[in-house]
Amino acid sequence: MVQNAAHSRAQPGNISIFTDIFGCRKTAVVGAAIGFIGLMSSSFVSSIEPLYLTYGIIFASGCSFAYQPSLVILGHYFKKRLGLVNGIVTAGSSLFTILLPLLLRVLTENLDLFYTLRILCIFMFVLFLAGFTYRPLAPSVRAKESGVKGGNRSLFSKRKFNPPKKIFNFAIFKVTAYAVWAVGIPLALFGYFVPYVHLRCWGSIWDDHRGDKKN
Repeated sequence: MVQNAAHSRAQPGNISIFTDIFGCRKTAVVGAAIGFIGLMSSSFVSSIEPLYLTYGIIFASGCSFAYQPSLVILGHYFKKRLGLVNGIVTAGSSLFTILLPLLLRVLTENLDLFYTLRILCIFMFVLFLAGFTYRPLAPSVRAKESGVKGGNRSLFSKRKFNPPKKIFNFAIFKVTAYAVWAVGIPLALFGYFVPYVHLRCWGSIWDDHRGDKKN
């Protein structure tokens, strides 16, 4: 739950600021690296308390930084059918979420939790490498101020950083539809985590109910 909370708090506004300033590639690569560090460090702890930091905050924050650019980059390549592309990407994410528990069950039954986390680090490393393939067609704020096109700048360029003149654009809240959406999403999150809290308890009750029927 801590991971979900940290992930949701970082999405999408805070990460969008970093994406606008540094570009999709840097944000995704750094995010995947942070997630890898958080997941790997989680595999070495011996109690649950450190997991609140390593898994719940560090890993979740890294995932947030890696996830947001994967959506932003779509707008650089697709204009007319952006909605369809977003749907395909989201469906792929949902499909992976469905299949992942099957893999986790096999891993946790044959290995312990901490070795499972180390194996999952492979996915984060693949995500780290995939981040290097992001080649934005539109320049980032930092690239614009440096006078360089977005796709031609080196990942580790040493150009002097000049912060953008305006990060927060409050004028957009004058659009009624956006204001309703911006307020509605945080309010919806108050109920978003309720199923996660009660799902395990409900599963235990369901297993007991099935056991009683067999007897």
